[in-house]
Amino acid sequence: MTKRLALLPIVILSLGMSAPPPRPHTFRVLSKTYTIDRKYRSMEGPSSVERIHLGDPQKPELLWITGIRTEMVQEDGTTPQLPELMCHVNIDLDAAAHQAVFGFQRPIAARLMTLSQGMLSARVPNGFGFPIVSSESLVLFTQVLNLNIEKPENLRVRHRVTIDYVRDRELTTPMKPLFNVGVSGMVQLDGNPLALQSMASSAPSAANGGAASGGEHAGGSCLIGARAPNATSGSADYVDPKGRHMTGHWIVPPGRQVNASDVTWFMGLPFDTRMHYAAVHLHPFAREIALRDTTTGKDVFRAKATNPATGIGLARVDRFFSVEGIPLYKSHSYDLVSVYDNPTHQNADSMASLFLGLDDLEFVKPTPQELVRRSTALLNSTGVLFETGAGEARAMLARDAAPETTMQVLRLIDAGVLEGAHVNATPGGVDIVIPITPEVYRLFQPVRSEAGILQQANVLAYCPPGPGGRDLTLRILNARPSLSTCTGFARIEGSFTALSEAATSVDPKILRARVLASGSTTTAIASRQ
Repeated sequence: MTKRLALLPIVILSLGMSAPPPRPHTFRVLSKTYTIDRKYRSMEGPSSVERIHLGDPQKPELLWITGIRTEMVQEDGTTPQLPELMCHVNIDLDAAAHQAVFGFQRPIAARLMTLSQGMLSARVPNGFGFPIVSSESLVLFTQVLNLNIEKPENLRVRHRVTIDYVRDRELTTPMKPLFNVGVSGMVQLDGNPLALQSMASSAPSAANGGAASGGEHAGGSCLIGARAPNATSGSADYVDPKGRHMTGHWIVPPGRQVNASDVTWFMGLPFDTRMHYAAVHLHPFAREIALRDTTTGKDVFRAKATNPATGIGLARVDRFFSVEGIPLYKSHSYDLVSVYDNPTHQNADSMASLFLGLDDLEFVKPTPQELVRRSTALLNSTGVLFETGAGEARAMLARDAAPETTMQVLRLIDAGVLEGAHVNATPGGVDIVIPITPEVYRLFQPVRSEAGILQQANVLAYCPPGPGGRDLTLRILNARPSLSTCTGFARIEGSFTALSEAATSVDPKILRARVLASGSTTTAIASRQ
């Protein structure tokens, strides 16, 4: 397989032979109106986030996202505005919901597609698409930028974003599913809090009208870099598998800079696959970016960036799409290599990211009936109904307080693993104990620490097993608890006498656990049989 990769040409665009495109649908949205009153550094202009749905969220169906584009317009929503005022358009998945509704066992990357300066449109090859269910919500992020206009005088501007998609039920030829992977170039941080504190208080970078102090930069393998002053913890800080603190938003001193960083762990390929699509994100003064297979020593692909003839920014960035695709291997290692050339006498800020569309070999197309059941159980449910030999107990979900924890539990309920779970009486309430079998383990996804419901009585909490633990516990507490290792995700409605009595019965177990349909406190949706 290595020899095959070595013989492949490096391509930026490969059309090849493809199936006739299916009938397209579009979703168009206007961002809020942004007022530009001064220059902004990259990623520091006005921005907003909103949740959107493609299709009818009340009628779950399989859709395929095939492209995205944006136009910069004036406040009226139609009159063109300067493209250079575009900073970002991101479309993010609700990763936990997407993973659950399609039954994926692998982790899901949230960032689905992105646009940035120099790339105002992106599409996948004909016949390919990113699957989504119409009941899933997408997070749309838009942001503006101003690197060149000294006195914008409260310029008012909007994004007009168009998402292209097709409906699976209208297809005559099956779509080829893609899954999304994002990778970012990085440099290693010193780790000295004084150095970071002084950097954070430094002046703006040259790309935005000022200078920024910072350390020297070198390759991502072992040397030290400096974080750009406009970096944020959400966009810049990582800990790599070696425990090193890294940043994905760093300083480029005057002159040429080449940065290579290992992104194998970022990609986390679950299997050998092929790359059919790649979108590039770079900052001003970028020259090129490459994804390099360090196992073979060959570039997978290389994209060039064109800077404008006057002013600061990016006029164009190459993108990649190919019907044939380029192979990527789970066993190989990959570097992301970026080249910047800063012609000023001051420091500039930088990033280097790729957003890939890869063949999804694990995708199993759900039936329309499965989509309806999963959407109702996982995305639109409001509560959980426990049936025991002593009666019923009901818990109402607090999704906003613990979204990932809630989704984890709903996946377990939907899979039927709570049926037969033992109920134990404790001094503080009732424990529902779920043995972690290999089948249950495959349902787990990493769950971030969440605040959950404020500590109070009658809380249903998710308590993961500790190191070496073999049981998962859903704990119902009848007094104000200390949930140091647990996350409260639901409130018991009324009394949980039925569960207490079940815990002390001859056969203490849950006979069935079901989810309550959205908008109803009486109708339960059956779990998978």
